[in-house]
Amino acid sequence: MVIEITYTSLIYAANYTAKIVPIIAIGIFVTSFAVNTGLMKKFDWLINPLSTKANISTISALSVVTCTFSTTTGYSMLVDGLNEKIISEREVIVTTVISSFPSILSHLFTFFIPVVIPILGFTTGTIYVCLVGLAAFLKSCIGVILARFWLKSTYFSSNPQLSSPDPPDASVLNGEGALNKSANSTYRMLKRIVPTMFVTLFLVSVSFELNFFESFSAILDPVTKILGLESEVALISATEVVNSYAGIILAGGLLSEGLISTNGVLIALLLGTVVSLSARSVKHSLPLHVSLFGPKLGGKTVAINAAMTFAIDVLFIVVLLMM
Repeated sequence: MVIEITYTSLIYAANYTAKIVPIIAIGIFVTSFAVNTGLMKKFDWLINPLSTKANISTISALSVVTCTFSTTTGYSMLVDGLNEKIISEREVIVTTVISSFPSILSHLFTFFIPVVIPILGFTTGTIYVCLVGLAAFLKSCIGVILARFWLKSTYFSSNPQLSSPDPPDASVLNGEGALNKSANSTYRMLKRIVPTMFVTLFLVSVSFELNFFESFSAILDPVTKILGLESEVALISATEVVNSYAGIILAGGLLSEGLISTNGVLIALLLGTVVSLSARSVKHSLPLHVSLFGPKLGGKTVAINAAMTFAIDVLFIVVLLMM
């Protein structure tokens, strides 16, 4: 059994690392190259309004915009700025929070529209997608508010690098010089990131193979009974804890058979998200954040984002229970 778990966990860690590291490398290299050549200034028209309103640096604003297409690439952009002391740890935290809504948009045409809405039906699916989008939008708004309080002008004025992330003209390099410097910078970061990511993924996989998080699903049935919900709610939520796709498919099947209401489906999926949030954060978010930002800062970003999502989802469940 020990050998089987070790083998399975090693394969999982290797596969996920091989899939995600190229994206991280591209994000770090592109950001470094843009800074070294002065290309960052070309995006001023797009990112300056966000940078000004949210009180974040140019690189952080560009990271938020990039999360619309790839969250991993967007977060990777923050690594170079953090290591070069262009942005602060607080700015990294608020930027990941602000990126919540753009990150949801990146899944709109790849998951929510082609998968969720057809399975749950137009009405229920649309409402669910809107609730998920609204939760992400509220998180982004909270992130902007945090940034305006945390990243005060006095802090930026005392740290010129933070208020002026673009390099001075004297530091702008030609094509070959910028390529070499960006490649070296990317290589140095990957030497630190890859081992950390692999080890974290391995340990997380071992925890799941040992059913460390199985107890989450055990609390669902009593909760649904106390709330007076349909018995199918617990079944959908427990299934979603194990696999989000399976939970949505089951919900769509029960809904089409008339065994559960739209309100019940929405509560079940949100409840499943709430219960499985800790497990999902550990399995998916933590390895990426820790490998990019280090254990301390990575842990903070995951904890803060998870806590906000948890609070908003619970609020939505309460509202649905009152309807």
